[in-house]
Amino acid sequence: MITADLTPIIITILTWAISALFAIAGVGAANTLIPIYYSLGIPFPVAAASGLLLNVFSLSTATIYNANKKRILWRLGTIFLIPAIVMAPIGAYIGIHTPRKILLCAFAAFLAYTLYNLAKGRVKERVGRFYMGLKGYALGVFTGAIVGFLGGLLGVGGGMIILPVLALIENDYKRVSATAGYIALFSSASGFASYLFLLRGIDYMLWIMVLVGGVLGGFTGSYLMNRIRTQYMRFVIMLIIAFVLGKILISIL
Repeated sequence: MITADLTPIIITILTWAISALFAIAGVGAANTLIPIYYSLGIPFPVAAASGLLLNVFSLSTATIYNANKKRILWRLGTIFLIPAIVMAPIGAYIGIHTPRKILLCAFAAFLAYTLYNLAKGRVKERVGRFYMGLKGYALGVFTGAIVGFLGGLLGVGGGMIILPVLALIENDYKRVSATAGYIALFSSASGFASYLFLLRGIDYMLWIMVLVGGVLGGFTGSYLMNRIRTQYMRFVIMLIIAFVLGKILISIL
C-alpha cells in the first residue's frame, strides 16, 4: 500500500499538521486528508477508510465532551442517525466497486460543497424551529440516508451535509454542531466497519500512523484554538481545500 518514497513519518506529519489546522476551525480533516493520501500513492478505498477511521476517533472525543455539556439533541440526532447507519455500508460497497474517476468526481463535488460552506462561515442561528411532525421525521430519514450513503461512498462523516439541515430545526448553533458530530460519528463508524469487512490486504500500519497523527493534531488544534482566532485559520483551511480540489480536477481532466 505504501510506496518506498512514502515514509511513515511523512504520513504522520501530514495528518498531524492538517488535523491541527482543521481542529482550530472546528471542521473534520478527513475531507482534505483523503485526496492527499490518495495523491501519495494510497488506493482510494484505503484512503477513504483511513479518513473514516480518523473521523471516528476525533468525533468520539467531541461527542463525549458535548454529551457532558448536555449539548446533544439525542432524539433529533437519532432520527437522522438510523438511516445514515443503514445506508453507510451501501455507500462503502458501491465505493469499492466504482471506477476511480467517478469517485473523484463525486469527491470533488463534496469538497466544493465544503469550501462553499466554509466561505459562508458558520450557519447563523434561526429564530423559529422546524415543526417535528410527520414532515420533520420524513426530512430526517431522507437526509440521514443521503448522509450515510455519501459518507460510506466518499469516506466522510457527513457532518457538513447534515449541518445546514439541522440549522433549520434548531436555533442553538452549539447544539446543532454537537448533534451533527454525534450523527457523523456513528455514520463514520458504520462506513469504516464496512470498508474493514470489504477491503483485502490492508496495511494496518497506515491506520496506526493516521491515529497517531490524529491524536497529535487533535491536541495541537485544541491548544491553538484558545490562542488563535478561528476566523483567521478558516482562510488557511479554505486555501488547503481549494488546492486539493484543484489538484483533483486536474487529475480528472
